[in-house]
Amino acid sequence: MIKIKIANIPIGLEPRFDYTRNYVKDYLTDEEPEFVVSASDEDIAREYELSGIRVPDFYAENVVLYRRIAEKMPEYDALVFHGAVLEYEGVAYAVTAHSGVGKTTHTRLWLSEFDARILNGDKPILRLIDGKVYACATPWMGKEGYGYNAIRPLGGVGFLARGEVNIARKITPKSAVMRFMNQVYLPRENAAVLVRSMRVCDRLISGVPLYEFECNMDPEAAHVTYAAFVNGITNG
Repeated sequence: MIKIKIANIPIGLEPRFDYTRNYVKDYLTDEEPEFVVSASDEDIAREYELSGIRVPDFYAENVVLYRRIAEKMPEYDALVFHGAVLEYEGVAYAVTAHSGVGKTTHTRLWLSEFDARILNGDKPILRLIDGKVYACATPWMGKEGYGYNAIRPLGGVGFLARGEVNIARKITPKSAVMRFMNQVYLPRENAAVLVRSMRVCDRLISGVPLYEFECNMDPEAAHVTYAAFVNGITNG
């Protein structure tokens, strides 16, 4: 067993392949785990069915292990989030979008325009700690591998869409809830865990400013989302 710590939670992993051992090397800890996850042969076979392609066993195992972690997160007032998290001056800002919209391009614009960093490029954890929402890095960062091991207070969540003109609007938790739920891992096979997950969703989106962005690929797009996230200034 190897022990890692993400979102301030020590977790035990029982990988069979060195791929995962190398994958999580920046998150190792000596602390005793709160829980332990593993992937059986049946889990890996099911992953092939879910993905629709025959990925290598080591890759399938890695995916299954993170899914098992995601299934436990609601117990800790946390959820795995599909999106990119930027850090600027010690505060995190999360951007999510449907595939192909330009999330990665937009985060790169932030890197070119501001002294920002990518905390996690694809699958961070959002967690409530002492009543505040935090973005937590994980080893699972997407194919680009953008990220580093840190936890930062979350300053806002933005839902990104393509637009010819760059627009930022502030939205309410009520109008954002379905979009947010579509971007977090919800363990639907267990009704009790699903209910708890939905409650965590409500608390997370009620704890931070929420925005919808319509953006093109020009550098101005980053300035419009920056103005909303950092200064609370919107133009729509």
